[in-house]
Amino acid sequence: MRMKDVEALVYAPVNDELPPERRLESCIGMSDLVAKMVTFVICHVIVDYAEQLKDERLSVANAFLQRVTSTHLCNLKLTQEGIVYRFRGQAFDLHEEFKTMTLTRSVYEHLVMFYFLYVHPKSQEERSVTWNYWKINSKKNLLDYSPEGSNLMKEEQEEAQREIEVLRSEIFSTQLGMLCRKKLDEWTAIGKPTQNGCIEFFRNQERMDVRRVSYSQAWKYLFDKEEMTLLYRHLSIHCHPVYNGLLQYQSQGLDDEGYDGLPLYLSSCFLSCLCRLFLRLIPNGNKLLRKEFSKQELYVFNALSQLPVGEEESESHGKE
Repeated sequence: MRMKDVEALVYAPVNDELPPERRLESCIGMSDLVAKMVTFVICHVIVDYAEQLKDERLSVANAFLQRVTSTHLCNLKLTQEGIVYRFRGQAFDLHEEFKTMTLTRSVYEHLVMFYFLYVHPKSQEERSVTWNYWKINSKKNLLDYSPEGSNLMKEEQEEAQREIEVLRSEIFSTQLGMLCRKKLDEWTAIGKPTQNGCIEFFRNQERMDVRRVSYSQAWKYLFDKEEMTLLYRHLSIHCHPVYNGLLQYQSQGLDDEGYDGLPLYLSSCFLSCLCRLFLRLIPNGNKLLRKEFSKQELYVFNALSQLPVGEEESESHGKE
């Protein structure tokens, strides 16, 4: 296949001039390729890096990649097989364009959290504080802040609170944690419910500062694509009981108009991006795929990881 044809394949899912069945076929083909390449990475790491996986951070990174791959494979299976309703013993054909939106949104949010934990921090202190902040938010999910009390045993609640306080102490034992203590103390305090999203450190008038980054805005750090504003909103309204989303659900076409494979296509993009970030953590990880896959396969994989949602390059986003 010529490189021009490979490039056309990458853009096929968003090419409105192609018939719906061709667009869906291209989504499934590229999804298969990404799944095969990422599975190769996962198995290679498990077999050849068993000793390194004893490190907590690398082990968790590997868990990120495995979970996202499993979610993507569910998306692939559901996209290929569709949904069949049964009514009085017979198949009842209802179109479901949005059936995999929740899976794709999950893949995206895992990618975002992976990026802010492993890639975005600029120093060891930033990595440490960001990691502990994330763990605190995770442990807060074990606590119940409602007036009625907790469903957990009292001992489990107390243990979770102790672990949170240890993590808070680790944050404030760093210079960065002390410089940003006011916000970090408020955000991590027991009694404050967990917040979705990530944090990043930045310079504010020559002083170090910290801010929260929501999932809806995190795409600016990952993709130079203005279209992600609408794409993430589209994913969200079909994952929650939102009025506009339900109206769109009811008004979707009876037949595939070329959009059924787009959630899978986006999932392929997000998974390939996460895999590329993961390979940075592995010695000689950038060479791993080159030894196993062709130039054409690598081109597709790398192009997808940059989210080719349109052929026109969007203007760059400035990052503070």
